Amino acid sequence: MRDLTEDEEIERAIRYLVHSFESSGDNQKPVILHSTRVGMDLYDRDYEKRIVISGLLHDLVEDTDVTSDEIRSKFGEDVANIVDATSFDENIGDYLERQYNMYERCFELGRSAVAVKAADILDNSDYYGLGDSEELQKNQIEKMEYFIEKSEPYIGEEDVFQELNDKFPIVKERVKNSES
Repeated sequence: MRDLTEDEEIERAIRYLVHSFESSGDNQKPVILHSTRVGMDLYDRDYEKRIVISGLLHDLVEDTDVTSDEIRSKFGEDVANIVDATSFDENIGDYLERQYNMYERCFELGRSAVAVKAADILDNSDYYGLGDSEELQKNQIEKMEYFIEKSEPYIGEEDVFQELNDKFPIVKERVKNSES
């Protein structure tokens, strides 16, 4: 059971997320909704407050002017480290290399970052294969399969992993059908 203080901190993170996107976000995707779904998915699965908040804030460094230091000063070292691990390195140009680099940083940090990234991939997977190029579809399947395989030691017994693993064949079939 969560206490009121945890819920207040999570709500503060949601306000920060919305404000950050309003002031500096330029992503065309519905990122606030996506980030909220990721955070609330982790909340509904009873993850610790720092993991829930990290789920809410996971796209800020990639998609706004917010820095890791700002997240660190407002939400602490653990949250900032998780957000850093789950954010791609914009200096890496190749799509798959950038994804694998991010996954490896998640695995290095451990369960908390892997859980956030799993919830992120799970939410994003609803869009895999919808109107994307054939190359991007292939990359999405490859990176999802890689993440599932490598994340099992960290979160293999957790619901978020089981759901992601169960969804993979559905996503793979959807992508395959969209190529036809």
